Amino acid sequence: MFKIGDAVEILPEFQDEGDDQFKWIVVTNEELGRVDITPLGTNLSIPPIYTVQTNQIKLATPPSQ
Repeated sequence: MFKIGDAVEILPEFQDEGDDQFKWIVVTNEELGRVDITPLGTNLSIPPIYTVQTNQIKLATPPSQ
């Protein structure tokens, strides 16, 4: 179950070119197998929000310390 604030990765088979360059954050709680995500660090005044199926993403691996 994905929830607001989770860091996620888009699975390679569902990525558009350049998607792997961003850190993605969940902005709505999961509902009906879908969730809204947004990339961080785009420097856009209105960041894009994408609705994806939960089978297209996974929780991001936290950086090793």
